[in-house]
Amino acid sequence: MTVDEQVRVETMGMRLGYLGLIPFVFGAVTALLSQELVSLAFQAFILYSLAILSFMGGVHWGLALITGTRQSTRLLISVVPVVAAWICLIALPAPLTLAVLGGGFIAQWFIDRPILAELPIPSWYLEMRPRLAYVVAGCHLFMLFRMMS
Repeated sequence: MTVDEQVRVETMGMRLGYLGLIPFVFGAVTALLSQELVSLAFQAFILYSLAILSFMGGVHWGLALITGTRQSTRLLISVVPVVAAWICLIALPAPLTLAVLGGGFIAQWFIDRPILAELPIPSWYLEMRPRLAYVVAGCHLFMLFRMMS
């Protein structure tokens, strides 16, 4: 890959990563500012959270397909986030679902960090991931406080 291609990939990856925060921040702000939309904002927030947490786990499915080591572990890691989030969605009260999903983003980063460090992952991705995880967890915490008030 040429330097220009690497720069384009990094730019696009970072833009998409940070743009992915918009629904989280928008949902939290909407829940704060609009009593009429708080229920809709909460539902949209939870569904988006479930989708993104599933996407984060899916990284490991891809890694299992292209790397020759720890394939079974990576496949297992890839499905745990979506199954846990789904169980939360159908079985837990809303505040607990928010707390588990928010914690799931932090947990996913702590699971990913040592695994990704062993692979030729670009540094921009490794720097961006914890920022995204902490902002997303903060939005979950904000929604949790909003729901409890």
